[in-house]
Amino acid sequence: MDVVALTHAHQDHLGGLTAVFENFRVGKLWIGREVSTAALTQLEDLAREKKIPIEHEVRGKKFSRDGAEGEFLWPESSRGETAPSAKNDDSLVLRLRYGNQSLLLAGDAEKESERATLAESDANELRADVLKIGHHGSKNSTMPEFLAAVQPRIGIISSGEGNPYGHPSPELLERLEKAGVRIYRTDFDGAVHVLTDGTRLKISCFVACPEAGRTASSVQSTEQPKQLQHKKEK
Repeated sequence: MDVVALTHAHQDHLGGLTAVFENFRVGKLWIGREVSTAALTQLEDLAREKKIPIEHEVRGKKFSRDGAEGEFLWPESSRGETAPSAKNDDSLVLRLRYGNQSLLLAGDAEKESERATLAESDANELRADVLKIGHHGSKNSTMPEFLAAVQPRIGIISSGEGNPYGHPSPELLERLEKAGVRIYRTDFDGAVHVLTDGTRLKISCFVACPEAGRTASSVQSTEQPKQLQHKKEK
């Protein structure tokens, strides 16, 4: 794989990367803020052992590849300083654009970094068709002002079924529904895949995706073969 992006140095985000580095050839490792934690230090040491270049990404850095353009909207530069501990608001926030379609990947960003991003960004920098909802659908992420700026048609929430934190928050779900955002959840839909040719979005789920009637006209939903589907129980 070309790149592995570590959003921030919490265990639920970096815990599986050791296995990735041990079993796959990785071109480079993207990291946001440098923090002084044993887990991140061990991961960086392993990356160097595997000859994987480490790049620290900050607000304003851009890249392009095969017609796709990316821009990091957060974190702001720490000027080489190392934070004493990891925070959700350390998260990489990345906007990707290909043709007429755009995606905003918010990691675990919460309201502090959302407000700062809003203050530093033009409206066109934040607008996205697909929003990976921040912090597993916490009530302290995807605040109304941020949601109004992004104006997503699709919202994807990564949360474990029956997780002890109660994610996604009912408050957050209500905000999304009032904004007319079509919601995909990993606890209901399994892994959610988003593909685009620059004109349309194609979304597929490990479990059957929500019915096509809930889909915007420019979005095509597909389902995985029946042998991959699991009955959803409530």
